[in-house]
Amino acid sequence: MKCNFLFSLLLSSGFFLGGCKHPQLEGGATKKTFVLSDTMLKTIRIDTASIEPVQMEIHFSGKVAGKVNKQKDIEILVDYSSHHLDDVKEGYKAEIVTAALPDKIFYGIVDAVDSSSDAIQLSIKLDDMSKLLKPEMFTKVILHYNEGDDMVAVPENAVIADHSRNYVLVFKDKYNIQLREVETYTTSGETTYISKGLDAGENVILDHQQLIYDALSEN
Repeated sequence: MKCNFLFSLLLSSGFFLGGCKHPQLEGGATKKTFVLSDTMLKTIRIDTASIEPVQMEIHFSGKVAGKVNKQKDIEILVDYSSHHLDDVKEGYKAEIVTAALPDKIFYGIVDAVDSSSDAIQLSIKLDDMSKLLKPEMFTKVILHYNEGDDMVAVPENAVIADHSRNYVLVFKDKYNIQLREVETYTTSGETTYISKGLDAGENVILDHQQLIYDALSEN
């Protein structure tokens, strides 16, 4: 993509960029900035980085064991390896998806962790008012838990990945939008945790960031 073509795209979208030279990173930030038109400013989405507990995910395969009672409870049994034992505790929230119902997410709670035999198991209880889950159905199980550390967090789509490096567009005001290199710790669900390069309270852009990044990165 040529610089002139990108410049035309940005103008037609309400963007303005002074010059189109390759950005030089100083302290993780580019020298050049974007200027947004008032029209684009009204349509762009901006999110504020915040300090949040790091939420982790563990993925397992499971199977519907059967009804726990005649009302609504369903039990999912999961076999898992011993190196995950310390990561799983009763009370963890779980998401369950089946191949038969790929667009339906069931929510449950880890009810028991059984390590008494060679086949370590955990039991997940959930409500299934619609009675969609059937015994012996195979499932994908995602467990969520708090790692215990707090870290700067932004929406996952705020991060631009390029050649093993990660960037965000930091919004100061309509005249000052900065490309910033960051180090990511992990992504859980729709949240990415930033270990370096961004402070809580800074604003990041969630729309058109790839277009802006491509323009800033062109020679």
